[in-house]
Amino acid sequence: MLEKVNLRTITHIEVDGDNRFKYLFLAFGVAIKGFKFIRKVVGIDGTFLKSQYKGVLLVATAQDGNGQCYPIACDIVDSENEDTWTWFLSKLKEVIGDSDELAFISDRALSIKKRSQMFLRKLTTVHVRGMYHRM
Repeated sequence: MLEKVNLRTITHIEVDGDNRFKYLFLAFGVAIKGFKFIRKVVGIDGTFLKSQYKGVLLVATAQDGNGQCYPIACDIVDSENEDTWTWFLSKLKEVIGDSDELAFISDRALSIKKRSQMFLRKLTTVHVRGMYHRM
């Protein structure tokens, strides 16, 4: 449905053997189209979803020319591990490609480090323990 209403939107849904939800990847067409004008530093991270369904939200964001957060893609998965990062990064590569200009910023999660090097070999990966911004 989203792909028909929002042109060039990319969605992927994966289910397990019992046809139960496993992963959902979403990148809106306008975000994909606008990515060519965005700074090529991509932040990737995951956060827990606190609802009756649980799960983890994985996100990829960049920064636009005004210093604002620019969402590239998101992924809802059952847990944050190497398999889910593999799936997310493979789908993200379909959206943003692979270029010498790209760099990732992430926390120090080993699963992110292993998988980002595996799927996006040309990328410079910067792992940040903690980042603070002054208001």
